[in-house]
Amino acid sequence: MDIDEALLEAEDKMIKTCADYDAFLKGVRTGQASIEVFDRVHVDIPAYGGIVPLKSVAVVSRQDATMIIIKPFDPKTLKEVEKAISIADLGVTTSNDGKILRCAFPAMSEERRKATVKQIKERLEQHKISLRNERKDALKHIEDNKGKPGISEDMVEKAKEDVQGLIKQYEGQLDTSFDKKSKEIMTV
Repeated sequence: MDIDEALLEAEDKMIKTCADYDAFLKGVRTGQASIEVFDRVHVDIPAYGGIVPLKSVAVVSRQDATMIIIKPFDPKTLKEVEKAISIADLGVTTSNDGKILRCAFPAMSEERRKATVKQIKERLEQHKISLRNERKDALKHIEDNKGKPGISEDMVEKAKEDVQGLIKQYEGQLDTSFDKKSKEIMTV
């Protein structure tokens, strides 16, 4: 692998790491109702071929700051959808009126908010470790090119600086995402 390939591969992996963290943050519950929390809910409906994502069997919409409305395409699947939401343990109160589900998001206690921020902080550290491992791999590939024909010491040093710049950029991006989400969680 040449230097350019190593840099491109490292940047690609770093982008994916940041995207993974952002996807994780979308599913974290805050004080307000969020449709993204339901992305990880899967419903077991035998008529639909087994376990399917909630969004493929129902419309999920936000009514107000504390209420989500779920309207199944087929009203006969309402019980299965309600069961799937309770199994997902989202911390919402569900009420069934026979046609739609209303999911109320109760206010989070201060203790729960702090625990949630701690959880996303731990996940942040895991993603930063992934970035550092990707940097280590890129630097190893760059070092492997040292001494090859057409590769100067300056090229190797420049590539190492580029990798360091990438990790600073993507760690900053992770920190920004964390700060934004933690403020959102701690806002009452």
